[in-house]
Amino acid sequence: MPFIQEFQNLLRTQPRYNLKLVMAENCGYSDTAVKSKNCYYCFGVFYCEDVYYGRYSRKCSDCSGVSFCVNCQWCTECVDCVNCYSCDFCQDCQNCAECQYSQDCYGCKNCFGCVGLYQKQYHLFNQPLSKEEYVQKIAQFDLSNPDHLAFIQTQVEALKRKTPLPAFHQTMTENCTGDHITESKNCFNCYDIFASEDCLYTVEANANKDCVDLTVCFEAEALYSCVQSPLCFNCNFCLHTDRSSDSEFCAYSRNLKNCFGCVYLENKEYHILNQPYSPEDYAKKVAEIHQELIAGGHYNLTPYFISDYEHNRLQTETDSPLIL
Repeated sequence: MPFIQEFQNLLRTQPRYNLKLVMAENCGYSDTAVKSKNCYYCFGVFYCEDVYYGRYSRKCSDCSGVSFCVNCQWCTECVDCVNCYSCDFCQDCQNCAECQYSQDCYGCKNCFGCVGLYQKQYHLFNQPLSKEEYVQKIAQFDLSNPDHLAFIQTQVEALKRKTPLPAFHQTMTENCTGDHITESKNCFNCYDIFASEDCLYTVEANANKDCVDLTVCFEAEALYSCVQSPLCFNCNFCLHTDRSSDSEFCAYSRNLKNCFGCVYLENKEYHILNQPYSPEDYAKKVAEIHQELIAGGHYNLTPYFISDYEHNRLQTETDSPLIL
């Protein structure tokens, strides 16, 4: 198929940028840092500031080692936490402060090694203590001692085995299905998304609307089957394409409009396979390519699969020959 062959040739021959920074400042050694500042060695951070060793976290500040966290401050080594302050080594906690080594706690403060608590304070391994007792017992732990850390882990694991835990985690959502969804509405089968509405089958995305099959996209609208494509509108099958609209099958590009099958372009309009067209010829040619792709069953992401590994994997999954 001519389009697929030419598109794959562009993918092989055009350069690719090694780091993705979108409207970010002082985010050295980071990849996919978007609207963030002073983030070091982070991967997938959005609206973050002064975050170190972060992984896909949003609106966090002064944190280190956080993954999939939202609106957290002064937290260390936390996973899937929302609206937490000064928490360390916590997982799936919401609206908590000064908690350590805890999981699935909500609205808690000064809790250590706790699991499944709701609006509690001064608890150690789920047992209530006075403030004085709590401070005294916590001071007995030497967190640099491997034996003490092993003891804490053993106590927490024992609590997890006997404490009912939620099957999914959602915060301030309406009519959503999936896990780890925050401040979203009408999202179906989505995971690790934030501030999105009317989205389907979306993973690690935030602030999107009317989108389907997205991975690591943000502030996008009317997108279908796109990866790493923030700030886009009405785009399909785009990969690492930023701030673009009305485009399809574009990769490693920025600020495109009405482009099709383009690779490593910037500030272009009415281009097909990196070549300029008039608006009238562009519409005719795109219609022809659409028919070609649909007839061959390739109006999807398969034109991106250019390696032997991808060909073999796709052929194994479909149990039928892959013809490009």
